[in-house]
Amino acid sequence: MESTPFLFGLKLSEFATLIGIVIGPIAAVCISLLIERRRKLRDDQTQVLRALLATRATPGDVSYIGAINLVPVYFNRREKVMKAWRDYMDVVRYKPQPEDEANHLVRVSAKQTALIFSIMQALGLSLSETEIQTEGYLSTAFVARDTTYMRSLEALPQMAEAAKRSADAAEAIARLAIANAQGRQVADGR
Repeated sequence: MESTPFLFGLKLSEFATLIGIVIGPIAAVCISLLIERRRKLRDDQTQVLRALLATRATPGDVSYIGAINLVPVYFNRREKVMKAWRDYMDVVRYKPQPEDEANHLVRVSAKQTALIFSIMQALGLSLSETEIQTEGYLSTAFVARDTTYMRSLEALPQMAEAAKRSADAAEAIARLAIANAQGRQVADGR
């Protein structure tokens, strides 16, 4: 018993084989690309988390700032993370009165912890909010070095002003010396 042609003169089994030959490799490539894209996103999300955890005690660190700014890029489809990020951004943008500075720092720390915690949950990792707040390490030597560096930066404007005054004074002395020398030459008749 002979099969009747299904399409283009091919039997159903031949047509199915042809479709498998054409679509199989294309599907394999598409699946591979999808898996690679998801792996890359996970790696990028993990890198943001690493930077936040590593620098959470030093929010002025360029790595911390970069990680905070990348949260919407890599977690934009994670509602809890984005809410925690918005809450954190709201509190760090607020400029407290001097008498409210201590309370503001507590709020910033709480929002930072909530953000890191939500990222960890999104990645399926577990570390309690208490551990996030208390288990970070920052050496006293680093703090001392950073404090010294910041003080030196703060002193730069005063140093520049002192250098300008010194240069102005040296210029005035040089003008007086030249005028005095020229006055002697006139008096000597030269």
